[in-house]
Amino acid sequence: MMGSEADRAKVDKAVQGVRDEILSGGLAPGTTVTVSGLATQFGTEDALMHEAVAALAEEGLIEAAGHEHRIANLGRQQAVQLLDVMGVVLVALFERAAPRLSAGEIDRMATLVDELRTALQHEDMLASHRAIGELVGIILQAGDHQELREVNTHVLGRSLARLHLFQHAVAYPIWTDGWDETVQYLQRGHPEAAVERLRRTFWILAEELAPESS
Repeated sequence: MMGSEADRAKVDKAVQGVRDEILSGGLAPGTTVTVSGLATQFGTEDALMHEAVAALAEEGLIEAAGHEHRIANLGRQQAVQLLDVMGVVLVALFERAAPRLSAGEIDRMATLVDELRTALQHEDMLASHRAIGELVGIILQAGDHQELREVNTHVLGRSLARLHLFQHAVAYPIWTDGWDETVQYLQRGHPEAAVERLRRTFWILAEELAPESS
């Protein structure tokens, strides 16, 4: 257990550092790691890195492998399942948030969609994760429901991070075009159409990624 706010801050820093290294590809899926090795790499104590690894395991980014650990490797079926969860949760939140979004928030979303597209074009998963994370954050904030926001921040944050372990270039334009058209509907003052477009984006992605029947 951590004994101080300073220790908590160090753990949070270690979590962010390892997460960024995973999403950037520095720690590739399937890579075996140890707590002591990560502590040395990120310049922290073994006990604090142990807490960080536990948090990342809860996020689904690290898996236990005996006395060692392994960077998670997300398969196609798992990706589809995550999309199903995200689709239900995020679209429900967006349905509440869409009519409440300000012009400034919608403009920021448009900028973030451009950043998302650029990141995926360069296969920069870390930048992609940050852009989509802020997009989702705007939706959560606009939904204006504290309890739902706290629960879904955890659910969506975990799902988004895990999805970035599954890199499938064919899906990138589906994802970015869906967000682009969603924001365009918002800019034209059609929140209901924006909600339906986001719902359809998840449906199309799930269809694209679904394993082929044998």
